[in-house]
Amino acid sequence: MASPIDFKALRTTIKEKCDREVTKELLESLGVEVRRDFRFNENDSFSIAKDGTIKDFGSTDFSGDVVSFMIDILGTSHRDAIEWVAKSLGVWNE
Repeated sequence: MASPIDFKALRTTIKEKCDREVTKELLESLGVEVRRDFRFNENDSFSIAKDGTIKDFGSTDFSGDVVSFMIDILGTSHRDAIEWVAKSLGVWNE
């Protein structure tokens, strides 16, 4: 029997691994175009900070990591967002 997945530990690991460059690569894998200045192509009120935090300085006032972005902005489920990011980073252990 497989042991339960520790989503809290996975989320911590994800946050530790996601600097600005990694977050940009993950977002681009999701189809979000990010410019060299780390602002989004379609909506330049969104940008990525050095620590990987995504911030919207526009209407949504969103601020969070790539998992939160997937949940809050893209509508992905919590489990699916963590699983996708963890697998993309190579830290998912089933």
